[in-house]
Amino acid sequence: MSSIEVEIFGRKYKLKGEDTQKLRLIAEKLNTHLIELGEQYELLEYNKLLLLCSLQLQEKIIELTKNNQELKDELERMNQMISAFIQDTNVK
Repeated sequence: MSSIEVEIFGRKYKLKGEDTQKLRLIAEKLNTHLIELGEQYELLEYNKLLLLCSLQLQEKIIELTKNNQELKDELERMNQMISAFIQDTNVK
């Protein structure tokens, strides 16, 4: 397991993980999100800014999970239609 040092919202953190490039990308995305929120909510203290960031990211996860499930359901419907079409074609 490798470790890297990243900067998030002006603070340095040491992170450990198998994929340091992925960790660095995650930290960069988080940093960008926090900077954008910090610009929108200049008077918000750091802990509340982190909470707001967490809530927004969780909302996005829920939305993406829902979209993913809808896509899985649609794929299943399409697979069923294709299977039915193939069966009909083989019967004729």
